[in-house]
Amino acid sequence: MTITKILHDKVHANGIEMHYRFTGQGAPIVLLHGWPQHSLMWNRVMAELADQYLIIAPDLRGAGGSSITPGGYDKRTMARDLRALIEKLNLGPVFLVGYDHGVGVAYQYAGAHPNDVRRLALAEYALPGFGYEAKLTPSRDWDVASSWQLSFFTQPDVAELFIRGKERELLSWFFWKMSANPEGVSGEDFEEYVRQIIKPGALRAGLNYYAAVWQDMDDHSETARRGKLQMPVLGIGGRWGFAEKTSLLLEPVAQHLSGTVIEGAGHWPADERPDEFARILRDFFQADSP
Repeated sequence: MTITKILHDKVHANGIEMHYRFTGQGAPIVLLHGWPQHSLMWNRVMAELADQYLIIAPDLRGAGGSSITPGGYDKRTMARDLRALIEKLNLGPVFLVGYDHGVGVAYQYAGAHPNDVRRLALAEYALPGFGYEAKLTPSRDWDVASSWQLSFFTQPDVAELFIRGKERELLSWFFWKMSANPEGVSGEDFEEYVRQIIKPGALRAGLNYYAAVWQDMDDHSETARRGKLQMPVLGIGGRWGFAEKTSLLLEPVAQHLSGTVIEGAGHWPADERPDEFARILRDFFQADSP
């Protein structure tokens, strides 16, 4: 069995320090995480793809080894962070993958720099302005389509008061409730996520991802008014997560859209089925080859 070595580095980008993981060589793939995770979530997917691609997985603002800032958590600003990173690394046009909140960052990046995104894969998220807001309302049966906690998180002051000191319990609930495979997130990775979220300012930064929803809604709507994305877009859902809804909710913003569902996965498909997630990406990106 080949062991893939994943390396780490930092760059100064858009006024912050951005940490990123990288491995492999070839055409660049950039992987964007969600919350409460960071670039660690991509390790197994990176190992699957490193034989053919250069894989870069940054920690977005406020997460992992990147700067924790008082503001700037709207996804348009975070896309500017990403732009600065890609320019610093001289990557040129990239294959771009967004998961969870990383979908919003990827959409803003692709809308601002359409010629620099060869293909775009988006997993397990509804863009604010195009379905996310419907999830803020509680319903009789809790699932990823009705996630009342998202509304709670838009008020970071009170949310932090309730969560502070119970970060481990919050993460345990997150990873168990929205998973088809409770062991998908390993114990070792779980402990690292706990270590990260209890760092000074980290919980508040994560809540600010959600508090930015209203600005994100305005920004995504403005981007959509300029026209649908023209690069090929793939929506990816876990069977017990968003499933087909991932691609259906992207129809208003993507002209050339396809979708797929990962069986045996919930909201954490890169953890629960990393081999299948990587295979889907490889097949999608290889279709771009001459």
